[in-house]
Amino acid sequence: MEKKPIALACRLDSERAIKLSRRIFDFLVQKGEIVYLETRIAPKIFPHNGMDLGEMSEENIKFIIIIGGDGSILRVANGLSQKDPPPILGVNVGSIGFLDESNERIIFKDLSKVLNGQFTLEVCSKITAYIAKNSGEIKLSNALNEVLIISSKSSKVLQISIKIDNIFLNRSYLDGVIISTSTGSTAYNLSAGGAIVNPNMTIMQITPLNSFARSGLKPLIVPIDSEIEIQLLRPRLDAKIVIDGQQIIKRIAPNTKIRIRKANSQNKFIRFKGSYYTRLRKKIIGTIRRVPIDDSPEE
Repeated sequence: MEKKPIALACRLDSERAIKLSRRIFDFLVQKGEIVYLETRIAPKIFPHNGMDLGEMSEENIKFIIIIGGDGSILRVANGLSQKDPPPILGVNVGSIGFLDESNERIIFKDLSKVLNGQFTLEVCSKITAYIAKNSGEIKLSNALNEVLIISSKSSKVLQISIKIDNIFLNRSYLDGVIISTSTGSTAYNLSAGGAIVNPNMTIMQITPLNSFARSGLKPLIVPIDSEIEIQLLRPRLDAKIVIDGQQIIKRIAPNTKIRIRKANSQNKFIRFKGSYYTRLRKKIIGTIRRVPIDDSPEE
């Protein structure tokens, strides 16, 4: 049986990331692995082994190592084959990197674990936005984190109507609305006041941005098999759709309906036992370092 190659991608604006990519490439080759490099970084490491992200699937790639941060993971996840993308091992070289499982200090130890099969796969659902037209729907890119709908003018608020499974829920004035996956719950959704959701839960979360006080829209979690429809109601005010912070669709006209549904695609992340809550504590919520023994309340 032919051995599957391992793929390697990294951010190009960080010399640290590129240097680490070279070290990982050498490490894997010494282990007898075949390594393909994302086309844009191949010239910096080994030009003959370049491969386009869109050609990488679980059928021809064992897993892909992404060196960077959450932005790098979202970019690569969007560029990979959407039919059956290979599992992702994220290596943080930057700030928070919540989606990353490893970092430059422990990556070679972690790679040894992965090569020995000592890992689990976290399966993450994705969502897709569609723009409704008289002739049908225009499908946009899949989102691993979120679909963001915001006003095209920062000084003007949208008026939107929201339906869930074709049942009217709310009409609101607001700056925008985030439809996030459980994976994206710790991203923009969290900053906007949404809930943290374990990635094993298959849901969508609706989180308003600065909704007018009397509009009543609050963060809401719905099953991922739901259909969320958002209609732009305010005349002469366009909106923008931003997908995972990577793709922007400008000038969405008033009265347009935007529908969000579960995507026919998933991403798998290589994880180690108990890593989610450890990452959550270390990178997102923090903790009190030491509780005094005599920390009792006053009577």
